[in-house]
Amino acid sequence: MNAAMKHRYQHQHLKFVWILLAIMLGFSACRKADELPIDPYAGGKQALGIKFNLVAPKADGNQLTYKVTGLLPYKDRVKFYINEVEAIINTITETEVTVTLPDNVSSGGSNLIVDGQIFFGPSVNIKGKTELDGSFNAYGSNGSINQIYPLQNGNLMLVGSFTDYASNASTKQPVNRLVLISPNGGYLNTLAAKKGANGPLTSILQLPNGQFIIGGNFSSFNERKSINSLTRLHTNGSLDTAIVELVNTTPLIPANSYDTVANFNGGVTGTVSKVYLFNNKLILQGRFSNYAEYFYERSTRDRKVVGYTKINNLLRLELNGKMDSTYNFDNVTGTAIDAGNGEVTASVMQSDGKLILVGSFTKYQNKTANRIVRIDNDGLVDQSFTAAANASISSIRYSTYNGKYMLAGTFSDFNGTAVNGVVRMNADGSLDPSFNALKFDGGSPAFAAQLSNGKIIVSGTFKKYNGIVRQGFMVLNADGSLADGYNNTGKFQGTIADIYEKNNIQGYPTVILAGNISMFDAKSVNNIVRFILKP
Repeated sequence: MNAAMKHRYQHQHLKFVWILLAIMLGFSACRKADELPIDPYAGGKQALGIKFNLVAPKADGNQLTYKVTGLLPYKDRVKFYINEVEAIINTITETEVTVTLPDNVSSGGSNLIVDGQIFFGPSVNIKGKTELDGSFNAYGSNGSINQIYPLQNGNLMLVGSFTDYASNASTKQPVNRLVLISPNGGYLNTLAAKKGANGPLTSILQLPNGQFIIGGNFSSFNERKSINSLTRLHTNGSLDTAIVELVNTTPLIPANSYDTVANFNGGVTGTVSKVYLFNNKLILQGRFSNYAEYFYERSTRDRKVVGYTKINNLLRLELNGKMDSTYNFDNVTGTAIDAGNGEVTASVMQSDGKLILVGSFTKYQNKTANRIVRIDNDGLVDQSFTAAANASISSIRYSTYNGKYMLAGTFSDFNGTAVNGVVRMNADGSLDPSFNALKFDGGSPAFAAQLSNGKIIVSGTFKKYNGIVRQGFMVLNADGSLADGYNNTGKFQGTIADIYEKNNIQGYPTVILAGNISMFDAKSVNNIVRFILKP
């Protein structure tokens, strides 16, 4: 084959390959076109042209008129809701819709539904007997508030895990877990705590001499170390300190013979959840496993000697911090008494010094104790107290209104009686049958407290109570029914750690809630809020 013939053969062969490739690509394209899936966006619903004007609706008695355009063509297919409760539609025009407020409605958003499509309208503030107190000017904190402690002059001490507090959004004050506020929530700068605690505070109480005991999970206060989750402060919030003599291994440096330490020498390894005072002794309840005491006579400035005594979750101390070994401790064997087999979530002290503990445990000190137990004055289980629940109890609060206790949790049986997560308990542990909580939907109650006027505050994760929309917060009558006119507030979000009640100038009860709270009445809050309960 000469060169010309060879070139012509290669050209024809290449042409044939290209034609074959084109045919194959065309065939493949046809197959792919035939096999294409249906357009995922095909068949979508057409826009209906409905539009809310998000200005607040006009109120006329129990009638609300909203500005809405494009609704008239669908007037026979409209459903209207206010905070998830369906409202009766009275009239629909080209620019407005008028509805009647439904019974038991509370503050929240509004929306309408047409042919399965939802259109969101403005929020509605329902007026009622429960309302945010506008005179309380606390912007709040950047972390949880664990306790509200009222002082004799009307001011309030707050402890928690926060590191700043503000009276308004632009005035943040750096504080470390301890802050003093005015009766109306304003920050007071008279405390001398300075850098405060280096870890969360959970409890505070004032001693008869005006000093404070604080407990939590921290190892220093104002950068002064040798502290184990418990210490004592002066009345101005500064650390109560003492100068102690130490072992000096560097005699040429006389300053090493002394150190300034916390004057209160006693603490725990773990967390102090609550501190009580009874008969001039301190009782600690928490999640700890040892009592800790410093031996400064054997310590140096750089190395402190600590003695530990095994003890579980309950401890009684003298006012100087020394352990009282006659409480929750076996003096014969010198060993700790076994603790419970589950968490203690809350506690309360009776007037006789006995403690009631609640939580998720089923045994305490090797004795059957189904989520609730009473501790006698020797720190041991009081076996005459026989209350029991079939699931976790998250809170217990004493009421001065009737001398009884409100309990809340996930339990459905209390002392063998079917219940719905909230009960009122007599002082002897028996169930008070005059209170009957109704059914919760969408979640469970986590906190309950009865106020001085007999009304009961309940919060949790629930969405409905007895079929009525209540989004995490409600006010009940003393018998457990919803208090008429008091359940106008909208969504609540968070957990309540403490509650403080006091009457305002008009004589209305005002209630401060503190904890880890991000929303009250569908409005953002920062862990503390005050509301009024009007008659």
